[in-house]
Amino acid sequence: MDILTFLRQRAGDFRCPVCRRSLADCKMRQLTHQGSQYTVEVTCRKCDMAFVVALELHGGGDGAEEVAAAAAEAPPITADDILDVHRALKGYQGPLTALLEPDRDQP
Repeated sequence: MDILTFLRQRAGDFRCPVCRRSLADCKMRQLTHQGSQYTVEVTCRKCDMAFVVALELHGGGDGAEEVAAAAAEAPPITADDILDVHRALKGYQGPLTALLEPDRDQP
């Protein structure tokens, strides 16, 4: 399956990060393709906002099942999620990289 065809079939499940309208009729242009890695430019037809999506497919076949499963498992980040992170990090004084590293004290 062609990656653009696959993405167009699922674009309606996503919203523009600026105007929040469905990306069902968005413009797509494949920028690069190297092995299982793709870079696609997506442009909202409503507000003309353009952004780049980087994809890497894993597994057998064309990888479409894995991408669809990952998208279905990851709900969109809400404003409440951002507020929760803000509250949790409000008094944090360490480096950002320390937050991203796995805890080495645990087995």
